Order: sequence, then structure tokens, then C-alpha cells
Amino acid sequence: MYKFFTVIFSLFSSLLMFSQNVVIRGVAKTYEFKEIGVWVNSDYISDLQKQLTYTTIDSAGNFTLEFNSKEIQYVTLKVEKYISSLYIEPKGNYEIILSPPDSSTYQNPNLEQIIKLSIKLKSKTEINAITMDYDNRFDEFLGVSYLRIKPQVQIDSFKMAMRDFYSTVNNAYFKSYMNYTIASLEQKTKMSEKKLFAEYLFKKPLLYNNPEYMLFFNDFFKQKVIDFSMTKAGAPMAFQINDRGSFSGTMEVLKRDAFLQNDTLCELVLIKGLYEAYYDNSFKQASVIAILQQIVQETIIQEHKRIAQNILNSFSKLKAGSSAPYFELPDKTGLTHSLDELRNKKYIYMMFYDVNCSACQQQMKIIPSLIKMYGERITFVSISVDKTNADLKNFQSKNLKYNWLFLYDNTQGKLKMEYEIKALPCYFLIDPEGKFIQVPAESPEEDIDRIFYDIVKPKAKSHGIGDKKNH
Repeated sequence: MYKFFTVIFSLFSSLLMFSQNVVIRGVAKTYEFKEIGVWVNSDYISDLQKQLTYTTIDSAGNFTLEFNSKEIQYVTLKVEKYISSLYIEPKGNYEIILSPPDSSTYQNPNLEQIIKLSIKLKSKTEINAITMDYDNRFDEFLGVSYLRIKPQVQIDSFKMAMRDFYSTVNNAYFKSYMNYTIASLEQKTKMSEKKLFAEYLFKKPLLYNNPEYMLFFNDFFKQKVIDFSMTKAGAPMAFQINDRGSFSGTMEVLKRDAFLQNDTLCELVLIKGLYEAYYDNSFKQASVIAILQQIVQETIIQEHKRIAQNILNSFSKLKAGSSAPYFELPDKTGLTHSLDELRNKKYIYMMFYDVNCSACQQQMKIIPSLIKMYGERITFVSISVDKTNADLKNFQSKNLKYNWLFLYDNTQGKLKMEYEIKALPCYFLIDPEGKFIQVPAESPEEDIDRIFYDIVKPKAKSHGIGDKKNH
């Protein structure tokens, strides 16, 4: 027993260790008593956003936002329809000022409006400092030299000058930022796809969370799947998608493209292409959904699983803030528990699983540590979707250490359909009013602990609940 808890504590501690605290302190005059939140793109293909934290600006216009980050991120601050952005780094402390809305020009009241953000820069190598410095040089180049004579020669000279000027900057995120702003510029000058691919994509890492890389990626592969399906080599793709609904079959056809010989790159392009095709009606929508579901279940690349799931969520009727579907389910003894009972003055962290899901069992190992820290305010529930209640009884008898509430889904698939369960494990976070906070929620090994922390933190110091407003 001692060894078990040592393993769990070590695993939980190692997961937390990768996330480090970020603090943004600011002044926002004219926005007193309004809510301000920190948002980040969950991915740059679906463009779904999630809220990291929020707080209320006080009577003097002051606010403090705290959250965790594992890496450099481009985040957006939102106050109602007013937005502003900055880069943050793990362990970063930022002092900012948000300007009032610009009243001198017309602003569409139905659209988000960008407001000016001033930031106190503490170092020339801080990510906001070097990106702003580079942006000024980039804008100056566009204004003075760009596209007058031999644009590619001028871009090459600018590229070499910038790489030389920033050669001492030891920041991989910034180097990618610089490279892919130039890549996007070269793309606009109609540089050949072969040259662009060779320099910026061939044998290069996929930078899922770098907005400049993903902007270039999305432009380079825009409509790629749809266009390739109309070629002789890609013609079988329609059959693989519409008739077979086959993820592997579609991949085999797509890999005939000269740029998509790498499995990881090909898979990401397919995910993007399916998202585009869903709205383009190039393929049957039901078949597109079926293949995205297969990707969620079969891919070994966690980023692709997340992006495919986000895309499926964007098609979903389940949204943060909507009411969770009601249920009454039995435990192993036959005693029935309802959603209304479970949410009584407590939040619910709910997991769907089955006994043959190895990933489910791996995630369950982390839950005891979460219960120890947050169990007074959060009810933990695991719902078995196995064929019989005997499977639940047998599982619990073999795992006595899992002493939270386990229920059996006896609805013959109705509940899975209502909660749109497409892959296991699947998680939901529900508030005491029975409304979703996250759909689906983060897993135990992701950043769910930070959201739990926001929930149980004393109200006087509270800065918000994770994905309160997430898609």
C-alpha cells in the first residue's frame, strides 16, 4: 500500500511540475467591476478557445490574474467585447495597462474590438520585447523595400540580416516566430510550393502551439485534401471517405501526395482537410464525423487526438454553460444516484470508461490524489459503459483502492448518445447548478488540477474557474 501511494504522489507531482505559475497584474481604467479573463487557443485548426482563468476588475481599475503554463503561449485578455493579447512564459510576472476603447473611430458593436495594451518590459530578451522589436523591423522592411524590385532577393537579404541580428537570442519559440512570418511573406510572393515545403516543412517539427507556424501551415495546406481528391492520384479518396468511412484507407490515398510522405504531417493535414470538408460538403458529413472519431480513438499523437476532438466538439450541441443531460444510474449495489443528487452544493467531475480501456485505468491512478486535495468541494464519479453491472462489480472488487463513486450505465447506449461519447475515457466538469463548465473536461493528467484549484480557492482570493466559458 505504501508503494502504491508513493507512485501516485510521484506521478501527480511530476505532472504539476511541468506547469509553472504565471501572474498578470494590470490597470484597466473605465472597465471597473467588469470581468476580465485569460483565453488561449485550444488549437489553431478548430480555433476553439478555452479560458484559463478570470477575475473581476476592482473599483480602482486594478486586477490580478494567475494561472499555470507549461510553455510560451500567446494569450488574449477579454473584457466583454474588448480584447488585447500578449505572450506569456512559465514563471512570468507581467505588469500591464489596458487602454480605454478608441472612441474616435467607428467600431461595429457586434464584433470584438482590439484595445491597446502597454506592458512593462523587464528584459530585452523577454518574449514580448524581442517579438515587438522584430515586428518593428519587419514593418519597416515592408514599408521601405518590399516588392519594389526582385522581391525574393529582397526577402532573402532581410531573412539573412534578421537571422544574423538575432543570432545571440536563445529562444526557440522566437526563432520559429521569425522564420514563419518570413515564410508567410514568401508564400504571398508566389514562391514555389516545392521551395517553401523544402525550407519550412520538410523534416521540420510540427509547432502546434506557435501561431505563426500554424498560420503558415493552414495557408500552405488550405483545401489540400479536397483539391487532391479531384486529381487522378487522389480520386479514390471519395470512396474511402464516403463509402468506407476509413481513416487508414484515406491516409493511404493522401500519402500519394509528394508533400505528405511523413505520417505525422499527413495525419494533421487530413484532420484539417476533414474540418474544411465538413462545411464544404465535398464529402458526406456523417462520414467525415466517423473518420474524425476513428482518429480520436486510433491516433498515437496526443495533439492530433485533441484537435480532432475539438473539431468534433465544434459540431456538438453540448456547450459550456448548457445543462448536462439528466440521469439516474445504479451503483454496484443497485442503489440509484441522480445528477441532481450528486450536484447538491458540489461540482461534479465525471468520467466515462469501460474495463477494457487501458488509458482509462491509467488515468484512474491519478484520481486518488485529486480527491485528497479537492474532494470536499468536488464529487468524483466514474460511469461504466460495460455490457453488464457485473463488469462494474468485478472491476471494483479488484480495485478496492478506488473508493469514489462508480455507477453503471444501464440506458442501453442512450446516455452515451446524449453525452456524445465518441472515445474513452471521456470527462465532464459540471457545476452545482447542473451546467457544464468544460465539455469535455481535461483529463487527470492534463491541467484539470488548476481548474479544481480555482473552484476550491477561498472566494476572497478567487480568480476564476478554468473553462467556465469554454466553447
